[in-house]
Amino acid sequence: MTAATGHNIDRELERFNNRMVEHNLTPTWAYYPELVAMAPPVAYRPYLWKAGLLDRVVGTAGELVDLERGGERRSFEVVNPDLRHIHGTTHTLGAALQLVQPGEIAPPHRHLANAIRFIVKGRGSYTAVEGERLYMEERDLILTPTWMWHEHGNETEAPVVWVDALDYPFNKLMQLSFFQPGASEDAGSRPIGFTSSRVGLVRPTWTSYPDEIPNVTYKWEETANTLNALRDEEGSPYDGILLEYVNPIQEGSVLPTMACYAQLLRPGERCKAHRQTSSTIHYVLDGEGYSVINGVRFDWGPGDFFMIPPWAWHEHANPGGGDAVHFVISDTPIMTSLKLWREEPYPEGDGHQETAETFAPLTWS
Repeated sequence: MTAATGHNIDRELERFNNRMVEHNLTPTWAYYPELVAMAPPVAYRPYLWKAGLLDRVVGTAGELVDLERGGERRSFEVVNPDLRHIHGTTHTLGAALQLVQPGEIAPPHRHLANAIRFIVKGRGSYTAVEGERLYMEERDLILTPTWMWHEHGNETEAPVVWVDALDYPFNKLMQLSFFQPGASEDAGSRPIGFTSSRVGLVRPTWTSYPDEIPNVTYKWEETANTLNALRDEEGSPYDGILLEYVNPIQEGSVLPTMACYAQLLRPGERCKAHRQTSSTIHYVLDGEGYSVINGVRFDWGPGDFFMIPPWAWHEHANPGGGDAVHFVISDTPIMTSLKLWREEPYPEGDGHQETAETFAPLTWS
């Protein structure tokens, strides 16, 4: 083949490729790096929201937002700036803070999204799932599985705030994000204690629990006791002492799309770096420390949110003299069920990243 002939073929191939694109066809040979990359083409960055900003928004929303004048819930999402188009914290998960004022009842509805509630302020309010009231204390975890009627009520004299996390970004990706409003007669009629009398180490022999995901309350006191009991164990080199909340009927994660964890970073602990194909959201309960994510340092303290995209190198450190405790939410069940979960340790040196810069969080001005 002469140089001139080769040049002519190249020009003809370029014209051919362009014509294919004009006809809504993609020539694999020309777009191969976009179709199959050597590393996951993650299109959003890690991010952190400070407690001061979040607390100010919660307080102002309590003054201005009236559920009776419209709106199903007084809640707001923590949105990654790269995922504003789907209002997502990660590409699969959305986290939020919700406020229920004294005497309020947020009306019943149901949605295809799975949801969790993790209480961060107040006690004595409830979430009713299929009519069964589950009363909450601080740091308790409650589930709202897909398409189950649920409402929230606050019978106390003080506001209640909790972390919401839902898989609505994943549902949007699947083109299946929708909800149905309801009335009091739709909310179900299970009595208080319906689940606890049927799910546990002892169970009635003449009946069974009707759902695959039980309406249990994961009490923080039990979780904290287990964290403390294991604090002298070696733990994970990447996550310290990490406990997963599990489904007491089927084991495995609490929901088919979300896993929840309690994480303890002991005084002076510095974990090694690794990366995973799952995305993760952290809510800081106790302690001050930092995480390095893809070479950027994120300083965190109580009441902060931060998130880690998939396949991002990350490590956590608690340089202080007290415990650091996080509540963690992950989309690992999606990745494992689809055989997409992978993990790698940081390959260089002592397993720690170099810090190139420190993240500057937004404040309310």
